[in-house]
Amino acid sequence: MKKTLIAAASTAVLLAGCATTEPAEEKKADKKILHTMESYDLLSVDPADAITSNIFNQIYEGLYRFDANNELVPATAKSHSVSEDGKVYTFKLDPNAKWSDGKPVTAENFRYAFERVIKTNSPFAYLLEPVEKTTAVDDETLRIELKRPTPYFLSMTTFGTYMPVREDIVKSEGDQFGTDPKTNVYNGPFTFKKYQAEQGYTLAKNAEYADRKNVKIDEVDVKIIKDPMLAINLFESGELDVAPLNSENVVTYKNQKEYNTFSDSRMFFIRMNEKTDALKDKQTRQAIDAAYDKKALTETLLGNGSLPADYIVPQELDPKYDNARQIESSYDVTAANKVLANQNLKLTMLIEDDDVSKKIGEYIQGALKKQNVDVKLLSLPKKERLAREGRGDYDLSLASWAPDYQDATTYLNLFTTGNPFNMMDYSNKQYDRLLKQAESELDQDKRIALLSKAESLLLDDQAISPVYQRKNAFLQNIEVKNLARHNVGTDISYKYVEINRN
Repeated sequence: MKKTLIAAASTAVLLAGCATTEPAEEKKADKKILHTMESYDLLSVDPADAITSNIFNQIYEGLYRFDANNELVPATAKSHSVSEDGKVYTFKLDPNAKWSDGKPVTAENFRYAFERVIKTNSPFAYLLEPVEKTTAVDDETLRIELKRPTPYFLSMTTFGTYMPVREDIVKSEGDQFGTDPKTNVYNGPFTFKKYQAEQGYTLAKNAEYADRKNVKIDEVDVKIIKDPMLAINLFESGELDVAPLNSENVVTYKNQKEYNTFSDSRMFFIRMNEKTDALKDKQTRQAIDAAYDKKALTETLLGNGSLPADYIVPQELDPKYDNARQIESSYDVTAANKVLANQNLKLTMLIEDDDVSKKIGEYIQGALKKQNVDVKLLSLPKKERLAREGRGDYDLSLASWAPDYQDATTYLNLFTTGNPFNMMDYSNKQYDRLLKQAESELDQDKRIALLSKAESLLLDDQAISPVYQRKNAFLQNIEVKNLARHNVGTDISYKYVEINRN
């Protein structure tokens, strides 16, 4: 299913001259352009390959989306109704919804997209598990029948897996669908103007987008920047409107008007591959988790308000769930030493090739060295790390996950037997059974108790070592307003941005 994104041969290099000409071009054309960045390249523009979910919220649009206030609002759907038993959702589509080539967005585009996710064995097919049947009643009416009432279902429709695609485009592109942004069509606020692999891309306002009157900017220029100091320098020189801050820079900028923070629900954790002989042992996995100080890592190394994590379901995703569990620190170097000191373990740990991942990897490497565990760090681009994880070709891997929808199962389902994102060879029948019971439990208190018990079991088995829940510290140009950040689904929305350059 995974494909390599390619750049069109005619695309200009976006970072030539370090973007020094773009502000002048913006002024000359009187365009409103947001200049921003990502730390890794696009992997695909196929919604079935929803790993790089940030881009999908900009170029596609599902039935619903989160607005600038993080409220669920109709998107391609104009309205919806739910049957009395909570199992049938009927969506009325906006008759003005169009693709970027002017053709109408139809209910069949959604039905086909859902079917395709299943038929192509997309790793995100499990997100369609609640769906029993999808019917395009007519061009503007989509009926989705669920296997059981699913209170969080509307939030699921904001994610890439639930976004429409055109069958004619998929068939004409064949196996290359999603690899070249310029050959696709889009129904979201923006379309692709330029793309240069590992350099960046430019999005342009979609002239056919139904709600285009509420898109206040003309373009979004996105650079791929892995060095946070370079990003800060570009921000200071006026070439970026947004730049992340690392621990060294938070103190410098904390009292400046451009300084911002946002608490999201992205969890960072270490996968422990149980195919590795040494990691088959539960006590060894527990000792690795106990060997490093997560509180010191977040407070000293990150310094941006991120939370040390001895949990995998993020705090504040569901307040009722938070109240049902107890969180205790696993840090215990004495206990870790008793298990690890005489094993002389040699392990390889995958990390991504950005500055923050490298620092976290080095911190954990140093902590484990004190317990006589030799960890070799292997720094890779995101797509290569994911490929290695998918093949099971690793010992440890620093991974992360953001919630696809508003429920604890968006994390807990990842670790069931056979889930495509369970890349650690972890399997526990009791864990699977608890999640299966929670599926059919209609009493919310009982359901939450089952899920909390499952999380406790997962952590006791130490299939993973949770590291931290992210909080972002970043600089944002005060001339830029309404750059919406979300803690469910995609991280960010460019649709609502307003720019008033002085």
